[in-house]
Amino acid sequence: MSQLQLFAARALRALPTSLWWVLGALVGALLSIRLENEVFPHTPAAARLAYWIVRLCVVVLPPLGVVWLWRVAAGVGHAGWRLLWYMAALGATGLSVGMLLLLLFGLIVWL
Repeated sequence: MSQLQLFAARALRALPTSLWWVLGALVGALLSIRLENEVFPHTPAAARLAYWIVRLCVVVLPPLGVVWLWRVAAGVGHAGWRLLWYMAALGATGLSVGMLLLLLFGLIVWL
C-alpha cells in the first residue's frame, strides 16, 4: 500500500463512533423529510421531528469533526505534516467555537 492509502486507512479508523451515529441520524431524518408523504402520510408531526433532528445533527457535527481532526493530527508521524494537521485542527476548533457562539447568540435573540 502507498503512504497515502495507509494514511487514509488510519484517518478512517480515527473517526469517532458517535460521528457515524450522527451521520446515520442525519441521513435518516433527511430521508424522512424528503419522503414524508410516502412514509408518514397520517403523521404530520413526523416531519417537524425530522427537522429538529437535522438541526441537532448540524449542531453536533462540527465538534465531532474537530475531535476527528485532533485524532488524525496526533497520529501523523512526520513533524512537518503533524504541525500542518495541528494548525488545521486549531483553525477548525476556532471556527466551531465561533459557530457555536453565533448559534447561542441567535438563540438568545430569538427567545
